[in-house]
Amino acid sequence: MTVSFRHCRIQITIPFLSLTAFLLLMDHTGVAVCGLFAALLHEVGHLAAMMICRRYPNSIRFTAFGAEIQTNSVVGSYGMDALVAVAGPIVNLTLWAITAAFMKTSAASNALQLFSLSNAFLGIFNLMPVEPLDGGQALLSFLSLFLSREKACRTVMICSFIVLVPMAILGFLVLFKSYWNVTLLLAVFYMIFLLLMKNGRYE
Repeated sequence: MTVSFRHCRIQITIPFLSLTAFLLLMDHTGVAVCGLFAALLHEVGHLAAMMICRRYPNSIRFTAFGAEIQTNSVVGSYGMDALVAVAGPIVNLTLWAITAAFMKTSAASNALQLFSLSNAFLGIFNLMPVEPLDGGQALLSFLSLFLSREKACRTVMICSFIVLVPMAILGFLVLFKSYWNVTLLLAVFYMIFLLLMKNGRYE
């Protein structure tokens, strides 16, 4: 499904709709709703930063692996690239800090707690220095200020595997020692897949 808003083409893919429907149907705790809402605000953070940097999007594509935001704007610098990359996690961590303050009160609802934890997870997860997660994109842009693009890319690639290999080992340990809990292992496989299929959303 594709719609246009001003000069921006918004495409919602079938895998995205299928995954969203599956998560909502299988969820009986409210985790999926809170997680999807936190993810939406994460992408709003990226869009807001792009607008501030005068990088107006011309295409937003929702896939099973997240939102791909494209722009034809040539305005900007590596510093702006880094700002756009970290804007999403910053929104999540800010919301986490705000909701965490309310969670100390007796009036805190279960939904608020789930929303707070969803933002914490998304913010921390996406700040990991693994390309093409936001943290990896920000690191690449930062290093590009001082190194050649080729050296910066190589450094980020090495850093990504330094982070992923121990996580993969830990994921297998958790898998066999916690009644087949595959959450961490799936997260690692997800990041490895993104690393191999990286598309450079913010380049």
